Amino acid sequence: MAKKEISISIAMAMMLAGGVPAAYAEQVGSVTTSVEQAVYQPEGAKQPVLVDGTVLESTFVASMTDPRTMEFHFEVPEGTTLDDITWTFGDKALEEWKIWSKETKTYDGESFITFESKPVLQGNTVKGTIKFNLLYNTADLTQDVRRIYPETIGTYSLTATLKDKPLYERRVKLVPYDSFHTYEEIKPAVDQITAKALDNRYIETHSLGQSAEGRDIYFSVVAKDQASVDQYMKETLPLMKENPALLQEKVKNGELGNYKVPIWINNIHPDETPGIDAILNLLEGVATKNSITYDTTDAEGKETKVTLNVDEALDNVIFLLNYTENPDGRVHNTRANANGLDLNRDNSYQTQPETKIVASEIAKWSPLSFLDLHGFVTGFLIEPCTPPHDPNLEYDLLMDSMLEQASLMGDAGIANTKYESYFIPYEEHQKTLADPSYKSDYATGWDDLSPAYTAVFAMHHGALGHTIEIPEMNEDSVDALYYATLAATKYVSDHKDQLFLNQLEIYKRGLEGVDSSSVDSYLINAKNEEIGRPRMEGESFFPDYYVLPVDPSLQENPLEVYQMVEYLLRNDVKVDLSTEEVVAGGQTYPAGSYIVDMKQAKRGFANLVLYDGVDVSDYDALYAEIVQNFAELRGFERYTLYKEGAFTDKLNKVTSVTIPKTDVTANAAYYVIRSSNNDAIKAVNDLLAQKKNVQLLTAGGKGYELGDYLVSAQDLKAIKDKYYLEVVPLTAPAKGKILIQTTVAAVGNGQTTFALKELGFFISKDQNTAGVIVDDNGSADYDLVKSGKPYIAYGGSALNKVSEVGIWPEFKIGRTGNSHEGLFKAELSQKNSVTAPYEAADYLYTASGAWIETVPTQFEVIAQISDEDDFMLTGWWPEHEKAKGQFLGIATKQDNTKDNPNAVLFANNLVNRNHTQHQYRIVGNAIFTTVSEQTPVTVTNPKR
Repeated sequence: MAKKEISISIAMAMMLAGGVPAAYAEQVGSVTTSVEQAVYQPEGAKQPVLVDGTVLESTFVASMTDPRTMEFHFEVPEGTTLDDITWTFGDKALEEWKIWSKETKTYDGESFITFESKPVLQGNTVKGTIKFNLLYNTADLTQDVRRIYPETIGTYSLTATLKDKPLYERRVKLVPYDSFHTYEEIKPAVDQITAKALDNRYIETHSLGQSAEGRDIYFSVVAKDQASVDQYMKETLPLMKENPALLQEKVKNGELGNYKVPIWINNIHPDETPGIDAILNLLEGVATKNSITYDTTDAEGKETKVTLNVDEALDNVIFLLNYTENPDGRVHNTRANANGLDLNRDNSYQTQPETKIVASEIAKWSPLSFLDLHGFVTGFLIEPCTPPHDPNLEYDLLMDSMLEQASLMGDAGIANTKYESYFIPYEEHQKTLADPSYKSDYATGWDDLSPAYTAVFAMHHGALGHTIEIPEMNEDSVDALYYATLAATKYVSDHKDQLFLNQLEIYKRGLEGVDSSSVDSYLINAKNEEIGRPRMEGESFFPDYYVLPVDPSLQENPLEVYQMVEYLLRNDVKVDLSTEEVVAGGQTYPAGSYIVDMKQAKRGFANLVLYDGVDVSDYDALYAEIVQNFAELRGFERYTLYKEGAFTDKLNKVTSVTIPKTDVTANAAYYVIRSSNNDAIKAVNDLLAQKKNVQLLTAGGKGYELGDYLVSAQDLKAIKDKYYLEVVPLTAPAKGKILIQTTVAAVGNGQTTFALKELGFFISKDQNTAGVIVDDNGSADYDLVKSGKPYIAYGGSALNKVSEVGIWPEFKIGRTGNSHEGLFKAELSQKNSVTAPYEAADYLYTASGAWIETVPTQFEVIAQISDEDDFMLTGWWPEHEKAKGQFLGIATKQDNTKDNPNAVLFANNLVNRNHTQHQYRIVGNAIFTTVSEQTPVTVTNPKR
């Protein structure tokens, strides 16, 4: 196969910022990390540079995945022998540098640096060749060493010394592969490329915003000129969403002129490193070259060459380059962001700062093509996906083009690298239909039912969305992605009109309320039978309106409605505010309700997050969580209305949201903060941090109930503007328990820690000193729990561990699978402060298919899965009928004692993906309940 000529000028011209962990100093030695210390060979120079009599040559790049040899020669004083010369690399003798051993998990293998050609002394000149071997004994850093290889990245001094006097010194930059860039090197590389760009290139680079730890998310726009960008953003894009039919006519009649469409290239998992570097290579290609020729195969499978004329491409496309959505992950070499969340499971949920920023930008640009660059899958894989598919997508307008584009990307990827094949999951599934004996690792379980993946999220904005997975971490995988992006670009450039017409048709269907039956053939069940879109009898799949009221007569949680409207606006969904009362569908909707008119360009995305969802439990495999349903998962009422024109001329456009202030105007000495939203817990924690008195109410009263919070009017007024609270003036004596400020040991994954921090709890890493342990995966110190430490656990993994360690010997759980997901009806006790603030019948969520089978005598049941036949609303929960009527949550009956630890256990996942915000209060209530003072108190004089 033909190989690309790799330019390493950028890698050679830049140095690492940041040192090497002390733990690895023994192997690494000293490392040069400052740019000023580097000495570079001037371009075209032939001779070494002399500094203070020492030979200093250009920086040599040594690759961890590609053995390299380096020739050297230098002069020595008269009478010097080879034995007089000492060689070091990073201030350590060469023989001390060892190759990492898979067996021992340490650096104790053969020598990493050897003399391939032994030094010879000719007169006063020493000559020879040094070889840098494979430091990790592999040409693919994905296996075994994926987490540790960064510890040896650096620029080292290779030095030959005579009696402490350096005779020869050469900087050697040790990198995983030639194109590799640390996060700190990304922006300087972009700037260097921009500086040498051709005159007829427009490149604008800026930060979209900051990551969780405050790092910039760098983003480049590459176009023919500024006018091309302005035309798209100010003329084409608005008309796309307002009058796509008119735009279609202009395209067909050639009246639109030389319009451009955006191609977005993205990386979200920064530890899948080739994606970032391929984007930088693409920037260099389109910025500095007039044309790029690469190998591919034609329709008959014959090798051929294709030339991408960059000027012609820029007459058709605008490049949008997001080098990495997760800068913190690039710095820490992690898949997750600094909060411990996988951003490629958060693009639709948008609980993290990075996904809020990038998803908003995707929605704003509405790219025609979207490539998300990933690794590492054994086969070179390019989407589109296997079923089940999302009924909100217009597959008949996407799939054929996605398949064509995927094939061209794959052909280019393998024609220019060592890889010999690629896989398209959709086609792999189709092969199994044609031949049931066909076996493939990618024929099932690679679905696009969740928009939490970046590429699928982009599809909901009309893009041809592809996740691309390469198999290795090395230059070959960088190349595979680079050539795939070139092929994708050429495909869009060559077929721009038809692709754009299809995207406009998606928007047109939305504006005209068309529910096309052409989509139905893509929507099949596990038996491969067409089921089509789930429609109400006689109705469209898409309703006419969604109504999100904030009036207390129809809404339990106005705060979440305001936040949902902010979310919709951020994602390019139009929202209006009703100007008068409307009676429709047997319901009266007060003026001031938020209205989502579904006749709009992005109606598919609006429906995705507001409809119930689908139950695909008949499938054997699903890739990840699919449940969206923001109403139930975040805890607000939304109403689905089928009545065309019900709000015509009764709406005002919403452009921003102002959340009201807490109303504390009654003449009362005490107020009850209703435990009706997450701000209630935040406010209580704020008051406790200020050493204020807060009581957890142990009985209901006028306008409030068990589990609410009692505070003084003075204390409430001091914080009321920081939170949106539902408060009730206290008019009669109330009973409660004094809450205690405590620290929480959150053990398990980062989701619980993030949720608890959001709620205002103080987090401790020390389970021994923390006031309570909250466990989501079975990582608690169970000796502490047995000795009386308050304990809260949830999810199948945590409860399975509880059962195994035998804290309560009779405790047992049941489950259908480790990752079965469902949104289901539950019955919640109104006599326990953990669950009383919820409705007696409410929807809860699980991602681990578990329930409680036997309840220890010390516990009472506080939550139960509904025993109704239709308890399962949406999700992927095979055999969920086994969970019908089973116990879900339990809490200890008695006060906390050594023999009976104070505990709350739930079998479902209360903070999964930080999207289940409706369930946050269960965790908060449980913490308050388990650590509150046990002696009841009564406020006897509630009046001023």
